[in-house]
Amino acid sequence: MKLATWNINSLKVRLSHVLDWLAANQPDVLCLQETKLTDDKFPSAELRA
Repeated sequence: MKLATWNINSLKVRLSHVLDWLAANQPDVLCLQETKLTDDKFPSAELRA
């Protein structure tokens, strides 16, 4: 199992970078800290496996 954790410090600013990284590394679990987004703004559709 591949586990990844990332202190993202604003997911909105770095979403395209995160998506590229996910495609390249394909972790089974991704834990994001400091997304600085409320639940209604979180891009869950884009990040869903």
